[in-house]
Amino acid sequence: MAALAQAMSIAEPDAPPQDGDDRSLIRRIAEGRDVDAFERLYHTYRKRLGPFTFRIVRDAAANEEVFNDVMLTVWRKSHTYNGQSKVSTWIFSIAYRQCLKALRGRSKLADEAEVPEASIDERPALEQSDLVSHALTRLSPEHRLVIELSYFQGNNYREIAAIADCPENTVKTRVFHARRRLKEIVAELGEPATTEKEE
Repeated sequence: MAALAQAMSIAEPDAPPQDGDDRSLIRRIAEGRDVDAFERLYHTYRKRLGPFTFRIVRDAAANEEVFNDVMLTVWRKSHTYNGQSKVSTWIFSIAYRQCLKALRGRSKLADEAEVPEASIDERPALEQSDLVSHALTRLSPEHRLVIELSYFQGNNYREIAAIADCPENTVKTRVFHARRRLKEIVAELGEPATTEKEE
């Protein structure tokens, strides 16, 4: 199995909590400003959102700020959750918008940020997860989003479309181009790989 496909399967998180639990917590926050419910949601999504937002903003301080802004929005806007999507889809859509806002606020967009290239001597030492992480930093925010949501978060195209606020066909196109670009990047790093998602 190729390194990229292996690393993607290795990097998949634990199964997310049941949506019913999240819905109950959101309802308690919206109806009664339940701090205990918010703390549970906060800790649940800290583990899930942290890696997701970091792969987009690629800056530890900005990532922390984005996460806090997301959770503040969840607290303030919990009454606007309408139940038409999973709670995680709603929260990830807030997170994605906050990431884009953070990127626009920086003097350089993440696409233009300098990412240190692995030297020829360093390439053999790249671990599989490092290879994927390095390759992801070289994708556009839109492409990082679809890879993160499909491979690492397990979202389907419909859910990704809701999070990114774009048509489902746009998501499919982005996934196609992101896979192709990842394959090119991995090849540049000196290790052939397939980027097909395993069933």
